[in-house]
Amino acid sequence: MSDKEKYQINFQNTKMVVMVSKDDSEGRYSLIEMVHPPNIGPALHIHPNAPEAYYVLEGEYIIQCGDKINHSKIGDFVFIPKAIPHSYKSGPSGGKMLVISPAGLENYFKEVANAVQTGKITWELEKEIASRYGQQFLDSLNHWGQ
Repeated sequence: MSDKEKYQINFQNTKMVVMVSKDDSEGRYSLIEMVHPPNIGPALHIHPNAPEAYYVLEGEYIIQCGDKINHSKIGDFVFIPKAIPHSYKSGPSGGKMLVISPAGLENYFKEVANAVQTGKITWELEKEIASRYGQQFLDSLNHWGQ
């Protein structure tokens, strides 16, 4: 993939660069580089149809996978099997990670980012957008710092 085919999404104060999209991978996965500000991440959720994985490039993260809490730092890799509840939060200095996500999840981030630009997005609308792209939220606690 050339640099011209990569694109950026600004999502909830997180800079995302889509390195491999659903279309690039023939619908198998997406690869997204995420740069997080301090103490931010998604609410507890699942991907019922595919696994997800995180590789920490900078900073530290607390990554929950089921009942296990991972205190992850540079070079750590965390695999999340499909349909396992999970969430993460960047550390006090923020962080950067590669996320291997279910194919098309980049479209959830894109749609929500666009909706936020046009006005405040409701939790119900965000959940509906997420479900279209293979993500189901289990709660709304600490969702992207809110």
